[in-house]
Amino acid sequence: MKPRNDLSDKGRAVEEWLDLRFFRPIGIRIARALYSTGISPDQVTLWSLLVGLVAGHLFVYQDRWIDVIGFVLFIVSDVFDSADGQLARLRGTSTRFGRALDGINDNLRFVNLYFHLMYRLMHGGVWWAGVLLVALAGLAHTYQSAAVDFIRNAFLDLGTGKAGELDLPEDLEAGSAGTVLERFGARVYRDYVVRQSQLFPRSVKLLRLLRAGGAGGRSVPPAFREEYRERQEVLLPLCSWLGQNIRFLLLGAAAVAGHISAFLWAEAVPMSLLLVVLLLMHEWNATALSDALEHERNAYARFT
Repeated sequence: MKPRNDLSDKGRAVEEWLDLRFFRPIGIRIARALYSTGISPDQVTLWSLLVGLVAGHLFVYQDRWIDVIGFVLFIVSDVFDSADGQLARLRGTSTRFGRALDGINDNLRFVNLYFHLMYRLMHGGVWWAGVLLVALAGLAHTYQSAAVDFIRNAFLDLGTGKAGELDLPEDLEAGSAGTVLERFGARVYRDYVVRQSQLFPRSVKLLRLLRAGGAGGRSVPPAFREEYRERQEVLLPLCSWLGQNIRFLLLGAAAVAGHISAFLWAEAVPMSLLLVVLLLMHEWNATALSDALEHERNAYARFT
């Protein structure tokens, strides 16, 4: 059986410019080359993790060229990170565990990077100020990534009707069977979904209203989809400024400039301010849409 050609991206509305023109084209070539082999998407995820861990370690050295090599390895790591999901979609084997493993991969790569940057700053005499800066940047990164992921997948589900990867806490089992790694992955993913629901309480309320009305997520009235797209699609370009691509570009620029702390400041301050703007706008729109469902349901369709 030949791999399908229409599954190389999640949806152009939510894909970033660099993904569509660089990471996806290279990743799909790797995915197609691996399609008929016994190599699993999870194994490709582990390749991405190993390369990313080496990349993060190189940033402990205060040498511009070594940092540039680390930046290049992060790009290679991201290519594999793109290929794993595309391979799973080509084979039709996407799972929540694979999604959880992919998220763990991203987290471990950046946690590893932050610890090495912390050591670098402390070794450079910054000490507690460096520890605080890295902690703030890491915390900001956690919430920025969760928010961007939620906004994009909610748009796929509700705005376009395309199957996204959007889950609510009640969609996940409290306890999961399987291997130790699978149980760990399920726990990490559940915590991640809970964090998203805490960031977007009004959007989660909207999703639950749709489900309670029998719309599920696949049979949302067309008029509702149209209004959802009009309200929320303006936020998608802003998401790119909090995405992984811009984060790596900022890291590379800081490495070349020899001011690695600039990368951490960018995450901790301007990117966090943008996150606040995104949250407020998304939740404002979700509130308006929820009100329409609760008080003017006939404007869309009758939920029976």
